[in-house]
Amino acid sequence: MVMALPSFLQQPSLKIIFFGGKGGVGKTTCACAAALRLATDNPKQTFLLISTDPAHSIVGTLTDIAIPNNLSVRELDSADALHDFKARYEKLFVEIADRGTFFDAEDLHGLMDLSIPGMDEVAAYLEIGDLIKAGRYHCIIMDTAPTGHTLRLLEMPELVHRWLLALDSLLAKHRFIRRHYAGNQALDHLDRFLLDMESTVQAMQTILRDKHRCRFVLVMVAESMSVEESADLARTLAHQHIGMSELVVNQLLPVNDCLHCQEGRRRQLLALEDARKRLPNPVFWGLPLLPKDPSGEDLNSLWCNVIQLGSFEPLPPVARLSAQVEAPAPLPPASYRLFIFAGKGGVGKTTMACATALRMRECYPHLRILLFSTDPAHSLSDALGVSIGPQPTAVLPGLAAQEIQAEAAFDKIREEYRKELENFLAETLPNLDITFDREVLEHLLDMAPPGLDEIMALTTVMEHLEKGAYDLVVMDAAPSGHLIRLLDLPNLISEWLKLFFSLLLKYRKVIRLPKLSGRLVRLSRELKALRSLLVDPKMTALWAITIPTRLALDKTREMVDNLNRIGLNPGNIFINQITPKRKCNLCESINKRQLIQIERAKTMFPAKNITLIYLQSDPGGITGLDQLGNLLYIEASPEAAR
Repeated sequence: MVMALPSFLQQPSLKIIFFGGKGGVGKTTCACAAALRLATDNPKQTFLLISTDPAHSIVGTLTDIAIPNNLSVRELDSADALHDFKARYEKLFVEIADRGTFFDAEDLHGLMDLSIPGMDEVAAYLEIGDLIKAGRYHCIIMDTAPTGHTLRLLEMPELVHRWLLALDSLLAKHRFIRRHYAGNQALDHLDRFLLDMESTVQAMQTILRDKHRCRFVLVMVAESMSVEESADLARTLAHQHIGMSELVVNQLLPVNDCLHCQEGRRRQLLALEDARKRLPNPVFWGLPLLPKDPSGEDLNSLWCNVIQLGSFEPLPPVARLSAQVEAPAPLPPASYRLFIFAGKGGVGKTTMACATALRMRECYPHLRILLFSTDPAHSLSDALGVSIGPQPTAVLPGLAAQEIQAEAAFDKIREEYRKELENFLAETLPNLDITFDREVLEHLLDMAPPGLDEIMALTTVMEHLEKGAYDLVVMDAAPSGHLIRLLDLPNLISEWLKLFFSLLLKYRKVIRLPKLSGRLVRLSRELKALRSLLVDPKMTALWAITIPTRLALDKTREMVDNLNRIGLNPGNIFINQITPKRKCNLCESINKRQLIQIERAKTMFPAKNITLIYLQSDPGGITGLDQLGNLLYIEASPEAAR
């Protein structure tokens, strides 16, 4: 009997396979196992396993495994990609700047030089495109970052296209003069450079939309928040015409006599029934929860355990698993203004942030608290069971929530800028060579560093606090790799703003854009205030969330080191999703390996209070989150409440 396997392991036409989904669902494990299987089954073909997650883990996952000779492994470092990108193209950028319009070479070179450091993700994207164009590998298997970061990667063609248009507009006048006065119709080296980059982007976009050559494998676990995020991701993939015909449901509990496993399986089946309704088209494949983290031969044989899932019949309730917490944390005092929850994707940041906000609301009734999500893949709505939008939404008296939409907010500013520019040019036509200078001005904001939109969204926190709308912001941060990058950006954005202001001042007789100038002045002030707030230990607290696995703890230590570099020192460590010890071989095996990691955590963070949170029934909804919050924290002292 031939074992049934997902088609992404058997379709020879596939040239690129993405593994994506919510953090912590097993994307890396599935990507590594798929790469090993494909390389082993096809020894005459070459494969590349590549990670685009800023918090890489494929090398750690493949430790002590004999990697086939026809499989290459690479953790794509966007900073290295940027360095190579600049080394290859910086002289061309300078030359393009020299051919600019009424801006002089120094102006444009400065703008582009500050744009380039924010182009690390673009450089990484273009490098992937080059790999595909080169055709060196039969198939590329990609382990992606958690959902929000992956969505930005898939939206990269539009960003790069806008950037190339901005560069092309700088060449337009020179190209016109060369053709009109010299009769030279040939493309020069700069034209060919931009066309080549556009070709790379187009080739990448074409293959992404080719269902015969590209497949996105959505990896999820059978729990409500993973289902919600998977459904959102599936809608985005469909909108971008990226094929997703199969998904993998990981960590399925077995049928046995353990009450913990039975209740967990019941909840999984309920979640899967909901997933089937939301995702009716893909084929569902299931992988079991294993007694130990897949490694070595377990990873090589992972797909031997896969089964195609049919209909899902919910089981009757068995026993609700009560929340259990050891070493609860001290509740932050009411004097704090910003409280950030940080960690790897899928470790429970949103749950902890919501439970904390509810607990602080109860202990500090005089505070006006805002739950604020900076994760591109928001899940506050899913956790609270309340529809949350891009504006603050009342949840309870004294508590509101907001899921900021960074790209939409920046698009609005870009549109306002273009309208202001249109009105200005209509009144100032004699002063400008309208054919070319107008085009350059229209694309000026497209040369801003990528990430400006997210920083502008983050400074919304400062608007709320400075205006006195809220006393405390509890932030559900993006997954750790994305968060570190985001917290690194303010200095770069500040430098870009300084240069932009210098241009507006230098050419104030030519360009008058008071609305844009005013908005950027506010942004500069908010950035300065944000940086000051982030590094003030009396005003800002950051607590780290992790889970008891080797890789998760290694990434947590790396995150803490990076946060310390920025000036943020996590005060408490939450270890979430601990399996309690029970009379069950599976639960006992998992508990033993987790206890080893908990002891490692105590050694890694000897000066930190480490709070242990055991697996429980879904705490989703305000009532469940409120109960969890009561267990997470020691009662606040009267002094802390003031």
